[in-house]
Amino acid sequence: AEFGKQWYQRRVRGDTAEPQPVKLSPKTTTDSDIEKLINEKLYKIPPKEVAPSEDPVDATPLGETPVEPTLPAYTDEELVTVKEEVLSLKELGNSMFRTGHHYGAMAEYSKAIELCRKQLDETRSILHANRAACHVGCEEFKEAEEDCTTAINLNPQYLKAILRRAQVREKLDSLTPALDDYKRVLELDRRNGPSLEAIRRLPPLIEAQQEKMKQECMEKLQDLGNLVLKPFGLSTNNFKMVQNPETGGYNIQFQQNQ
Repeated sequence: AEFGKQWYQRRVRGDTAEPQPVKLSPKTTTDSDIEKLINEKLYKIPPKEVAPSEDPVDATPLGETPVEPTLPAYTDEELVTVKEEVLSLKELGNSMFRTGHHYGAMAEYSKAIELCRKQLDETRSILHANRAACHVGCEEFKEAEEDCTTAINLNPQYLKAILRRAQVREKLDSLTPALDDYKRVLELDRRNGPSLEAIRRLPPLIEAQQEKMKQECMEKLQDLGNLVLKPFGLSTNNFKMVQNPETGGYNIQFQQNQ
């Protein structure tokens, strides 16, 4: 598991720090040999390569997603070989996930993703969704959301990825986006149990969340107002908001300190 975690951090996240030696509990006489082999492999793993650039600043306009370079398509012969390798890595990842080795599974899915090109977008979508499940198992919910989003972008009808992102967004307390995802799931499967339950449960929670945010915002505005008014011997308590019953609007009335 530790080897898989460090592989993922170096090859996918781009961590350039020195690998931390893996220590195994001395359960058998072969553990020291296994430990030596694992650490030799760790030091041979190159960090994620960054393409050289004359300008180190990302020139992508704000609000736009950088466009990844499109790799040439595989030839028919290459595609057959790559498909076999990708499916083999995927199955290995599935086996590791089922036994609770989430970082190891993550590493295998990541290797498979690196091999995928445009011809394998559907498979790549599944791999990202599977890697998201690994992140959930490690309680890395932000990373799980990112993988789910990539999976959905590759396959907008991918119900499992949409449902997983909805559940992850709940963990991140992003309740409104989560509700939107649950509604999307019901468009694809109107009998989906978790989504039916969520669309009844989330609206009052969202309302309470928004009310809390509004209250926090008002308190911050009040603190700012008091800071501005203090030199004049005033505070926000000198100003009272009175609602007009006819229009529903508010009037601000000044009142002297008592």
